Parts: sequence; C-alpha cells; structure tokens
Amino acid sequence: MDTFSHVVIGFGVGALAQLDPAVSANETLSQAVILGTAIGSNAPDFDFFYRLKGKGNYLRNHRGLSHSLPALPLWGILVSGMLYPFFTSTSFFHLFLWTFLAVILHVFLDLFNVHGTQIFRPYSRKWITFDSVPLLDPYILLLHFLGFGLILFYQTGITFLFIYIFLFFYLGIRTISSILTKRHLRSYFINAIRIKLIPRIRLFKWDILIETEEDFLFGIFSRKGLTIEHSLPKKINFPILVLNSRNDQRISDFLAGTNFAYPFVDVRKNGYLVYWKDLRFRTKRFFPALAIQFISSDFKKKNSYIGRVNSLKQYKKVVRNLTNSSSS
Repeated sequence: MDTFSHVVIGFGVGALAQLDPAVSANETLSQAVILGTAIGSNAPDFDFFYRLKGKGNYLRNHRGLSHSLPALPLWGILVSGMLYPFFTSTSFFHLFLWTFLAVILHVFLDLFNVHGTQIFRPYSRKWITFDSVPLLDPYILLLHFLGFGLILFYQTGITFLFIYIFLFFYLGIRTISSILTKRHLRSYFINAIRIKLIPRIRLFKWDILIETEEDFLFGIFSRKGLTIEHSLPKKINFPILVLNSRNDQRISDFLAGTNFAYPFVDVRKNGYLVYWKDLRFRTKRFFPALAIQFISSDFKKKNSYIGRVNSLKQYKKVVRNLTNSSSS
C-alpha cells in the first residue's frame, strides 16, 4: 500500500487501542500509543534508506527483510523503545503491544496487493501476494475516514472495532473473488504456466496476465467476461545479449524485485537495446516499469537504466542518454 494509506491505518489502530482499558484510562499512554501506531504502521517501509546506495539497491531490498516475520517484533521494539523515554510514566508493554499490532497490519495488508512481500525471508526469497486489492484502495481509506467521523458520536474503540471487522470482511470478499477468478481462468487456459491478477479499484474487475509456453496474454476480466487486449510472443532474439545483460548490476537489481520481467532486444544503428519489462504494470501496450541496457555495436560500451518511464517523451530521453553516454 502507499505511504498515505499506512499513515491513516496507523491512526486507525491508535483509535482501536482505546479498547484497551489501560490506554483509554491514561491520556499520556494514549498519546504514546497513537504515536507508536502511526510510526509503527510505516516502520517496515523505513527500508527507503536503501536508496542512499542507489535505486537498484532499493528495488532489490524493498519489501524484503524489512517486511519479514523476524523483523516484525524488532520494528515493534525499536519504535516503542524510541518513544518510551518521552513517556516513562506509562506502560512499555501496552505501548509495544499496539505498536507491534500496527507493524503486523502494515505487512499483512501489503500481502494483498500486486507486489506482495518476501515475508519468509531469510528462509525464502519467494514473493507472497494475494492479488486482491489495488496499491491505493479508496474503500479502505473511506472506511477509516468514516470511522474518524463516527468517533465524534460513538466510543472510539468500539467504533474502530466494527470498522476493522468490516475491513477484514472486505479483504475476505476480495481475496475469495481473486481465488475464484484464477480458478475460473485456469479452467479455460489449462496450459497456462502462470496467471497474474492485477486488481483494479472497481470490485470484481482485474487486469490479467496469462503466461503460456508460446506467449503472454493481456486483458481485462470482470463479471461481464474476459477481453484479451493483446499478446506478446515469447521469442528472445539475441539470447547471448539477454543472458549477459543479467550481469549488469542495475539489471540484476531490477530482476530481484519481480518475477514477471521479460526481455526484448531492439537493434539500433549504433548498437543494441536490451529491455526487461515488468509485465505486471501496463497502460494499454506500454510497460512503464522496466530496465534497459544499451550495448554498442562493438560490444565494448555498455550503459543501463532502471525505473519507470511514463511517457514517450521520457522514454526517448532515457534512450538518448543511454546511447550518448555509455561507459565501457
């Protein structure tokens, strides 16, 4: 989920904490808990410090160890430990308990979107995702804002208890729908290697990616049926160039963050462009999340780029920079 959503949810957990008699009866502890849940709800994303070593380092590590099961109590202890010296007259246990819950909820909700997390690290680098909710879900935000409005008239803890009961019901509906949709698609595409659902804001509507032995199919699925918009053949030209591109540090970092990248090679007058496109994200036939490596015709000069390209103008600028300023 996005940062703003995690902040809002953090305050929601702080409101839920008013169910705890020790919190609701102590204004100072209540303030500490609200701070703890707001910070704790964002703590796993503090891995943005990886950006200090470059974009590639961030892509490789984001939602990895910081979102793993062993890290959850550590985040709770760290955030609570930082706050407690300012609230020494309160209960560290209750501060930690609710902060820890906010951390758990952060990672739990991240499992439901298209990215998922590597929650089982360091034991496994597998990405776990339920493909149930969009990265920015307005229904989850509206539900929280409704709760913030209702606490003007009703008891805060009880109000958010019902809010979160409804939230988990909503997540359950979307997850069951996702499971049934994949099952339905597999009954038609029996030879599919993988089926990826990319949830839209609208309920029961997905962008879909279906991988077969021969190609990738892209389309939209809803209760009205399936529409295949276009396909890409699984044909790799210049396989040696593609294989060697994996040795580039930026390309390697990009590939570490996705299981849905596929290579394409474009021949230019002065060399080759090897594209690795993340097929999960597309606008019609355009894939904005990608890695590009330029290789000169004499194979002596190379340069690479990773990131998002959101327009044709930006794409041309990236390619121009790669081809004009390559390093050996």
